[in-house]
Amino acid sequence: MIDMIYLAHADETTAKAKTPIVTEKMTTAIEQSGMIHSKVAGRYDVVKILPKEADSFDTMFDYADAFGKFRLSYINSAHKISSLPNKTEKSATSLGGEFGFNTAEFHGLQAHVAAYVSQGLDFINPDKNDLNEDFFAKDLSSFAYIAEASINYSNEYFQAKIGRVRVETPFANSDDIRMAPNTFEGAWANIDYNDKVKTQLLYFNRWAGYDSQDESAGAFQNEFKDLVGSDSFGMLGASIAYEYAKNSETSFWYNYIDKMSAIAYAEIVGIYFIDGEDIHLDYGVQATNIQELESSNVGGNVFGAMSIFHYNGAFFGGAYNISLSDNGKYVTNGFGGGPYYTSLDEASISSISEAGSSYTGGANNNAESFRIGAGYEFEAVSIEGLVLELVYGELYSDNGRIIEKDAIITYDITDKWYLEATYTNYTSTSNKNTFDRALVRLEYKF
Repeated sequence: MIDMIYLAHADETTAKAKTPIVTEKMTTAIEQSGMIHSKVAGRYDVVKILPKEADSFDTMFDYADAFGKFRLSYINSAHKISSLPNKTEKSATSLGGEFGFNTAEFHGLQAHVAAYVSQGLDFINPDKNDLNEDFFAKDLSSFAYIAEASINYSNEYFQAKIGRVRVETPFANSDDIRMAPNTFEGAWANIDYNDKVKTQLLYFNRWAGYDSQDESAGAFQNEFKDLVGSDSFGMLGASIAYEYAKNSETSFWYNYIDKMSAIAYAEIVGIYFIDGEDIHLDYGVQATNIQELESSNVGGNVFGAMSIFHYNGAFFGGAYNISLSDNGKYVTNGFGGGPYYTSLDEASISSISEAGSSYTGGANNNAESFRIGAGYEFEAVSIEGLVLELVYGELYSDNGRIIEKDAIITYDITDKWYLEATYTNYTSTSNKNTFDRALVRLEYKF
């Protein structure tokens, strides 16, 4: 299924490679860097990596491999909760990242642990009154917590994880946009029927990470909390996907979120090659049906289409979504960044749909959104890994309008170093808010 197989060369004197372990990663079989491509074929792909094999339970840990990612981040913005006209400009700098280990595999079993860390740099940061909240936990404190901790099983056709896991699915995903990506407590499995057809299964009941926080309710990003509420058993999901051509697939997902909604999601997405990789067209269509459960007010339909044209390093494209909900109802991203093609750095169609649900004067709560963008991959001029993108989007309904402009630089400097910088200009009439935000993240992987 659009698999990218990476062979991890184990030390021949200590271990040998065997059954692939898996991780979910937003990727395609051809390298397409940049934020605009986050909604292209392969974003729910399963990446397989050959692990070390142990000959006993004890040697599972003797052959364990450490891994990590240092992340230095800076943010400056008028925080989202600031009201007009006297918004407060806030900034923050933090050093942290993701640090963990994988044991060797024993009869297909493997242990995996990772901690997420965000440590404020007090000698650089302003006082708490001017400190941006996005990198921190309760009382604007630094944090470290076990975000991933799972027992994994893998063979050629079946892979599973139980515990705290990081996944990429349409309505439950990492959405790694600050210091702590989203992770989930529960279980996930992938079944490869053949090289064309696969199924994913999931059950989650708690989550942590940046998107999970609600400071007003005392729920912070470094703490695992219920997906919906203490009276909900959580989220069950299943999918089937079929790769009908190179880099192109059709998929169907069904998620039952107890006490919230039942979500059916269908998508056709792929890449049409005109002249090899130099000239090609990314395309996609999507449809979502969200059935309200237990008077949650989460219900409606979302339809969308997108296309991105590539020509010798340059690319440009557009996307459109429409949501249809009854009066007082709204559509959702689920738990993470959501699957919708017009999503921007800050806003998505679910944002304006939820804002419009508070207005009860009309017969319905419908919304529309579009996104256009262009970029350039500087590999064509011998600066490999550098990508510049400019994006403009509008989201609107009878109850308000959001306009967002994003400028994005991503740079894979080496296999270990990565730089990302995003400038966001956001204006909303629906929640009377506007801000400019700069976010820079520098990473080193080991």
